Amino acid sequence: MALPFPPPASLSPSFIMALPTEADIEAMGDINLEAFEIDRGNTYWWSPDRAAQLAWMRRRVERKMRDPSVRYFKIADVASGDLVAWARWNVPDGKEAAFGPAAAADDDARDVSRLLIFREEEEAVAGEKKMTATTETGPADTDYPEGVDPKLCKGFFDALDDMAKKWDAKSMLRLSVLCTSPKYFKRGAAMALLTPMLEIADAEGLRTILEATPTGKPLYEKLGFRKVDVLKFDVSQLTKDKDGIYEITIMIREPKAKQ
Repeated sequence: MALPFPPPASLSPSFIMALPTEADIEAMGDINLEAFEIDRGNTYWWSPDRAAQLAWMRRRVERKMRDPSVRYFKIADVASGDLVAWARWNVPDGKEAAFGPAAAADDDARDVSRLLIFREEEEAVAGEKKMTATTETGPADTDYPEGVDPKLCKGFFDALDDMAKKWDAKSMLRLSVLCTSPKYFKRGAAMALLTPMLEIADAEGLRTILEATPTGKPLYEKLGFRKVDVLKFDVSQLTKDKDGIYEITIMIREPKAKQ
């Protein structure tokens, strides 16, 4: 299935951009974990069981891939076929067509047995361990990783949701996940995943919102995002075994005027 935009000129010839399929879910979960586990302030709520955290991430990718308001894009290495990076965007109501189709349904590449395992895991966890949480999609019964402190997990996502409501994120294009495999850092993959969608937002006159980690904030500033708010987590008080205040910056980009 075709992208809703031409691949950006900045994309390295070593890479290819495409819509992910269900066959990519396992690798997407792996990269999500690897990209963020080095940022301990942002992951204070994670499960101490790495395998359980990874399983939860994969379930979440699979669940979001079925959401018609979500758009996923991936970058892969041409030579190896490895997944390099991926992004997830939330599209505002009424603007779905402008941002192209949702993730591709790759019937030929789909590993049905693997998907059944993911769904069985999801149902098992949801049945045994659920919490009522408010996320970017509204109130929902959401599973959480095995071994996690539910108060920490719920508190983290509730804080993000409060900011989304405060700034009316549903009226904007929203970047909800951007992650790059550590072995491909500083190869331009993140920028390539950002610029085409921002160009569509400009054409549609849409603002764009995201939550930036300290590491990602400088990149977003280069693209015109500006700080509008900040979330502060006192990690030392929350976990008792880590120090300091961790900040997530709420950033909004205004659409560029049409030429």
